[in-house]
Formats: sequence, C-alpha cells, structure tokens
Amino acid sequence: MDVSSRYPRRLAHQVGTQYWFRAASGETSVTCTGLARRAPPESVTPRTTFHCFSTTKTVTALGVLQLVAEGRVALDEPLTTYLPDIPYRNGATVRQILSHQAGLPNPLPLAWVHADEEHPSFDSSAFVARVLREHATCVEAGRRARYSNIGFLLLGQLIEVVSGRSYADFVRERSLDVVGCNDAMGDAYLRFDIPKDRHAMGYTRRWSGLGLFISLLPDPARLRSIEDGWIRYRPFHLNGAAYGGLKGNVQGWAPLLTALATRDPRLLPAREYDALFAPQTLASGKPTGHSLAWFTGRLAGHDYLCHAGGGPGYGAEIRIYPTLGAASALLTNTTIVSDLRLLDRLDTSWLPSR
Repeated sequence: MDVSSRYPRRLAHQVGTQYWFRAASGETSVTCTGLARRAPPESVTPRTTFHCFSTTKTVTALGVLQLVAEGRVALDEPLTTYLPDIPYRNGATVRQILSHQAGLPNPLPLAWVHADEEHPSFDSSAFVARVLREHATCVEAGRRARYSNIGFLLLGQLIEVVSGRSYADFVRERSLDVVGCNDAMGDAYLRFDIPKDRHAMGYTRRWSGLGLFISLLPDPARLRSIEDGWIRYRPFHLNGAAYGGLKGNVQGWAPLLTALATRDPRLLPAREYDALFAPQTLASGKPTGHSLAWFTGRLAGHDYLCHAGGGPGYGAEIRIYPTLGAASALLTNTTIVSDLRLLDRLDTSWLPSR
C-alpha cells in the first residue's frame, strides 16, 4: 500500500522520508520518498538510516522494565536507592522519571552534541556529571508532567549500575539483537553507531523561523554548513545515548515495534508489559498523557502509544497499537523539534474503522 500521497505538506518533495506500518492483519509496507542527500542527489532507499533521537527513550524504558522483571529494580523505589550521589533529593521514583513527572529540570539540549570523529574518545560520564552540576535543582515530584532528558540520562546510568554493562551493550544484547533489529545481509539497522555508507544527511530549511533560530546559536562542534537554501549537518552524535542516541531505519524498528505491539515474551513477561503500557497519573490522580516513557493517544477509535524524536537535521515518530498488534514508524532528515503526530495522517490509510 503506497501512502506517499498522504504525506503532510511540510515533508512532501522537500526531504527524505521512510514510513513503515504493520496492520492488524499482519500486512506490512515500507514507503521511501525524497532525498537522503541533496547534492549530489541521492534517493532514500530502504537501507537509508536516520537519527532517531528521543524515540530512544522507549528502548531505555524497555531496559528498565527488563531489570524490574528480574527483581533488580523496583518501579516505586526512589532513584536515589540506585544512584545515591545524584543531586535530586525530592524522592522521585523510577516510575515518576519514566513518566516525566519527577520534577527534574530539562535544559535546552540542542548543544549536547559532538562530531562523529570525536565519538570514540567522548567521555559520557564527564558530560553527565557536568549536566548534573549545572542543573542541580528540582521541584516536587508528582505535581505535574514535565518532559526531561536529564531523567533519561539518569535511567541510562541506572541500567549501567544495576546490570554491570554499558547502556548501549545492554540494549543491544537484551533487546535489539533478541528480536533481530539488525540484518547483516539486508536492510534492517538499529544501533547507536552511524553506518558509514547509507546514513542520510540532515537538513534544516535555512529561510524558516527554525532555521534562523539555529543560525543564531553557537556551533562549537562545527557541524553546520550552508547548501543552497538549507543548513546541512555533518555526522554527529548526541552526548547522551539513553535519551536520544539510536540511529536506524524503519526496517530496523519494525521487529522491535512488532514485538512490543504483540507482547513478545522474549522481551518482557506479561506483567511488565501491563506496567509499561498502563496510563500514568499524577499524585492528584490527574492523567499525565504518558505511560512509561510513551505518550498516549487515540486515532480512528483505537488507543495507541507513541513517541516523537527531533533535533538538528532529523525527525522521527514511532507508534504501537497494543490492542490491534499493529505499529508504525516515520523517519525523516529534516529538523523537527516538536511532537507533530504526523502518523495520525498516515496511519488512517490502513487502520480498521470502528
């Protein structure tokens, strides 16, 4: 099923995109449009990879729930039980951090990047220590929902401390490799490294409000250059893998999203899926609009869980419909910095009516 005619106008004919869905029937489809590189022109193919940014948070949450299933982490235990040296002493629990109600700060993360050639020597521990030192205050936990990248930096540390493995290795071994997100002989790719031969170039339209704003920001990593009417980014990584470090394509996401949507027991037992998908509330009982890491929504009469990812040069959305066993993903190489819910338009092409 080709749904490219339903692409939102802001994406059509401007950038490269990949879209994948798995319908309730088990039917799957991949649609590729546009350019992975504008000069010289290079089309997006199923092999093309993109930055996935904050969609990574769902994988971090999965890792935490795997430790919960083993009895090594408790959702309603204060995070300081596992990370006693962090500066936040408001008693925020693991559950509250996963559902963005821990009262933690969320400074603008656009400058939290480093060039690909610096990655082998990048000191992530020093980065986290600096962030915690510079943003050491918090407010009462459980009062309101407030998105926080810092919270997921800390959950990455929690995984490392409890498991004794690096965050990236734990995620790869316990999730990505288990369901087959990386096909050495095919197209699928979902990892924390940037593939050298198929990664899309990231772009921001220069003459736009966002482009003008970005042009005024410092560029200490010297990642930006001008290409006609676009800001172009050379290969880079976010400083914190656990809040936004994945790179991949929709066929890399496909087995993971399918496994989550169908409650694959290789990843979690049934009890932990219930915990992962359950809508969360504040201390007042008011809904937060989150489950654990995921945002909640409803389309065509079907409940879904979703997450967006955006930043310099790229945007991403992933979604699962647990009651249908269905899922979808959209990746693009244009800067998106908000949750646009672009999948609302695309997914209606194949969702059953109710």
